[in-house]
Amino acid sequence: FSIVFRSQKAPRAGVEEEEEELDCSSPKVVNKYQFAGNVANAAIEAVKAQCAVGKSVAELCEVGDNIINEKLQAVYKGKKIEKGIAFPTCISLNNCCGHFSPLKEDSIDLKDGDVAKIDLGVHVDGYVALVATTIVVGKDVTGRKADAIVAARTAADVIIRCLKQGKKNNEITPLIEKTVDAFGCKAVDGVVSHQIKRFAIDGTKVITNKNVPGHQVEECSIEGHEAYAIDVVVSTGEGKCRELDTKCTVFKRAPDQKYNLKMKTAREALYKIEKTHPKMPFSLREIDDSRVRLGITECVRHELLQPHPVLYEKEGEIVAQVKYCVLLMPSGPLKVTGDDISGVTSDKSVEDEEIVALLKTPVKTKKGKKK
Repeated sequence: FSIVFRSQKAPRAGVEEEEEELDCSSPKVVNKYQFAGNVANAAIEAVKAQCAVGKSVAELCEVGDNIINEKLQAVYKGKKIEKGIAFPTCISLNNCCGHFSPLKEDSIDLKDGDVAKIDLGVHVDGYVALVATTIVVGKDVTGRKADAIVAARTAADVIIRCLKQGKKNNEITPLIEKTVDAFGCKAVDGVVSHQIKRFAIDGTKVITNKNVPGHQVEECSIEGHEAYAIDVVVSTGEGKCRELDTKCTVFKRAPDQKYNLKMKTAREALYKIEKTHPKMPFSLREIDDSRVRLGITECVRHELLQPHPVLYEKEGEIVAQVKYCVLLMPSGPLKVTGDDISGVTSDKSVEDEEIVALLKTPVKTKKGKKK
């Protein structure tokens, strides 16, 4: 879940490394994305299966992270390849838009009817697979909850069909807005689908889900052999989210920032983070040293760490999310992550003729049968 308000290109870490980076024309790269995707899919399925009334959100987040780490141990064994969590498991409920990955002492338990957005990411050798889904705890999905989930799913279905060579990002955004509007919902301000690159969950190319006055994204064209994280977050409200007083627990090292920290605890914290999470976001749940946690505050103050704050819509509104990763192959987009929520239905539907026609088209090009 990425909030982006910018008109310039995103900062990039390790430009020299990126110039040498292989794209999805390399079978080795595709395999690594697929390995990461398989682990991400397994983790989110396991968390979904354990989402029940009375379950602790913090413990469920730990389930997701533990499964990622366990399954990665079986991948590329004996090789010097970095692998791990690319985004810590977050479970954001109801009007919470994202990034809720609480410590045990700050956790809450799932209640009957909660709308839970599960979000996580995995990387193998820096090739990232992100996935998010939305479920309703303990009940059939109906009414506005169903509207929000189907709106997010349908908008994501529109985006993947638009990922064609030469298509411009600003041609896709109006279709997303029309799709979400058809279900009486609004896309959440600032949420974008990102191009993903090696060791980067937020590449320079973005597709915004909603045009926000004064916050335009740079125009770009879709090219073959790129990889994208399709990310749609919709609300039954106005789509405007804000921080409340929930503690932020997800951070990422700001690659280009330097500062001579004064506090010993802050220096220790930064040293440990640069050793264990130099390029990917992490959760405070992974840091059991209270001194390191204490030092993180100064690191954030001096912009050495980028926080991923917990964001909220208005109380009483429902927020749903769908996220999956696709590789743009010659035969069409290849999904490497994604949850099946096709069983959720809404009494609303898309009526725009252009979008209806688009949704009827196949995602991948069919190969001719050999005679």
